[in-house]
Amino acid sequence: MDSLRHELARFIQSPSARHDPPGLYRRLLATAPVLDLGRVHVVSGYEEIVTVLMHPGTVVDPSAVGLARSGSSALAEVVARMLPLRDGRDHTRLKRLATAAFSARRLAVIGRRISATTEHLLTPLLDSGSFDLVADFAVPLPVAVSCSILDVPEEDRHRVTGWAGLVARSLLDPDPSAAESAALDAEFAQFRDYVEELCARRAARPGDDLISRLTVARAAGQLDDEDLLAFVVMLFANGLETLTSGLAVAVWHLLRTPGLMDLVRARPELAQDVFDECQRLGSPVRASARALTADVPVGGTVLPAGTVTLLLYAAANRDPRRFPDPDRFDPARAERRHLAFGHGPHHCLGAPLSLMVGAGVLRALAEAGAHRRLSTPLTEETAPWSEQFVFGGLRSLPLIAAPAAAPAAPLTTGVAR
Repeated sequence: MDSLRHELARFIQSPSARHDPPGLYRRLLATAPVLDLGRVHVVSGYEEIVTVLMHPGTVVDPSAVGLARSGSSALAEVVARMLPLRDGRDHTRLKRLATAAFSARRLAVIGRRISATTEHLLTPLLDSGSFDLVADFAVPLPVAVSCSILDVPEEDRHRVTGWAGLVARSLLDPDPSAAESAALDAEFAQFRDYVEELCARRAARPGDDLISRLTVARAAGQLDDEDLLAFVVMLFANGLETLTSGLAVAVWHLLRTPGLMDLVRARPELAQDVFDECQRLGSPVRASARALTADVPVGGTVLPAGTVTLLLYAAANRDPRRFPDPDRFDPARAERRHLAFGHGPHHCLGAPLSLMVGAGVLRALAEAGAHRRLSTPLTEETAPWSEQFVFGGLRSLPLIAAPAAAPAAPLTTGVAR
């Protein structure tokens, strides 16, 4: 067990130790779905993670157990007020305000805009013959989706993309130096001014977008200025790590799985199931942490109150007790309730939207594959996987779109990390 503890500790701390995640996940699930690393317990089993997430003594705010929140910049303070980092009544209150924006009716309206945006972004890239799927498409598309939800003017979207990247960088580096914090705050001040100006315009002339709904809620005393700012900032930046990584992993499968592109083209109604299975295997959010305000019995172990527990979602999504033959890519699985979008009170509010966006991208690429040969020169060994621990995915995915008669780059099969 000591060797497994050492391997897991290196996996968490060092990118060079993450060369074979599924192999480590299999060993953890087989021998230690709950493992004590000394300073933290790591929970990797599916049912064990669900138990922790649903326990009333589990919270996301580390200050609840006396630990300091990361970062002290103005941006860090706004990030700490975002919906995913709130607990209890605050979380319930804020989530209720946003739920209407993700209703089936609203998603149908947004869906038409997103389809047009996907085509607008993708067509010139395919016509160019080669591009980076991540930088050129999977980064700008989530921001465009958020702009559709918030009804942001087209001419502002380039600036918003830069600001969203700023917030995403702050999430990846929660403890910047004093100089870095000052630079972040200076740039964030421009973002804040823009959001406040946008909210003021919507307060004067409300529409059917989420910002208008939130400004009405602020006027009614249901949230304050900082809550409103944090909400809008979250929606601008939320997809840059999760949906960006999810799109890259799904396209990786589409390019590398024999017959998958033909299947999606012939049966486009299966695209959402394909994308969903890619999220299970790829787990864009590899792990999350929870603070415990009470003892939590799980898997024959008691996780002690006053500590923080690491939940390894990527391992749980390959738990053979939940998913038979878990490393196999199978869009037709009977069991679909994985943890790529979380679970319980903090289940991702935008999961239906992400599935809709991902399915649309797969359908668009599969249709393009009828006229072009789409491929990537990358193999499992050469793919530049993210060096971040919390967020998985590909940093880059070069895609070649050759005329149908031209030879494609060789494809190899494998599973997403």
